[in-house]
Amino acid sequence: MKNLYHWLGASLQTWYGTLIFMILVATEGFFIIPVSALLLFFCVENRSKAFMYATIATGLTGLGALIGYGIGFLLYKTGSYLLLDYVVHPDTFQALAQRFTEYQTFTSFAVAMSPLPYRTLTVTAGFLGVPLFPFIPLSIIARGVRFFAIASAVHFWGNNLKYVVDKYFYWMLGLGVIVIGVLWYVMR
Repeated sequence: MKNLYHWLGASLQTWYGTLIFMILVATEGFFIIPVSALLLFFCVENRSKAFMYATIATGLTGLGALIGYGIGFLLYKTGSYLLLDYVVHPDTFQALAQRFTEYQTFTSFAVAMSPLPYRTLTVTAGFLGVPLFPFIPLSIIARGVRFFAIASAVHFWGNNLKYVVDKYFYWMLGLGVIVIGVLWYVMR
């Protein structure tokens, strides 16, 4: 795993490093690696491009928000809502949907800023038919704030962050696996 880490880190110094980042962010909806973790890694490895990476991540997650919204919208239109009766009580779902719609501004901004899976927010918004405006602009602003905060942190504390990541890579990887395992156990 550390060999992959070093190979990818070395690849960022080449002309195709930005292309690798764009592909990874664009396919984030299919993989479990969050954009924030990718952004942190790419920024630490190539600090001079940190703000460019934040800009790319913000733009591509905006596009991803539109795609996720479309998926949710199509799921509703194809009758997938009928399956919800088997998962959650209809009254409970209606109450949650009403609250989501009522507090969409706060919910959209809070989830886009949080470590919760962003694709969950976008698919849910499409499924519930939340208006695209202000949903998409708020999502892009919130994700941009988050990504530029990461890029700024790396810009100012980059050498220290790189040292910590290099020194404690396996510990962080192990901790991530444990957290995912505990979350899976608790939520099943």
